Amino acid sequence: MLSPLKAYENNYICRTDPKDVARVESKTWMVTPDKYETVTHTPAGVEPIMGHWMSPETLSTELDSRFPGCMAGRIMYVIPFSMGPVGGPLSKIGVELTDSNYVVLSMRIMTRVCPEVWDALGNNDFVRCIHSVGLPRPVKQRVINHWPCNPERVLIAHRPAEREIWSFGSGYGGNSLLGKKCFALRIASNIAKDEGWMAEHMLIMGVTRPNGK
Repeated sequence: MLSPLKAYENNYICRTDPKDVARVESKTWMVTPDKYETVTHTPAGVEPIMGHWMSPETLSTELDSRFPGCMAGRIMYVIPFSMGPVGGPLSKIGVELTDSNYVVLSMRIMTRVCPEVWDALGNNDFVRCIHSVGLPRPVKQRVINHWPCNPERVLIAHRPAEREIWSFGSGYGGNSLLGKKCFALRIASNIAKDEGWMAEHMLIMGVTRPNGK
């Protein structure tokens, strides 16, 4: 999956399946009992364009048709991660289950992954993230660039009240690194509503020059 770039130190290139290179809004859903918790009211026959809603009953059917046995033959990784400094007063914790080693490596870059997350979590609540590339072994189809995925069956579903994210069929970062938009924007928006703060699609970054200034 990873090939070293010999002109640079500690740099690698990862090539993907050309069918799995972007987020798929059409297959991304918010799951709530009340449709209008997720989308706006529209006239009969007009689909809302500001979101995609799925009922809990439909989600249950969709998950049952995808996830049983989906990690067969693969390693399941458990990733404890913190959005923000571990133990910080504004930080939120998630745990992602995945069968993708690419996701493990990338989550270590994009979030704070370390044993101390378990200590910070204690008995508190956390966001539950479940991801699978959706291609159990033995694989019976061609895998392009050693990049397992199942683009025809992609599903990304969010259950805000339960603080759950389910992702199937894609290894692309926006669909599989569930601390990103799935948690930090969609689920966090619902946590923020409950707790009285606001989730923003932004990053606060500090840069220090080599001279320390």
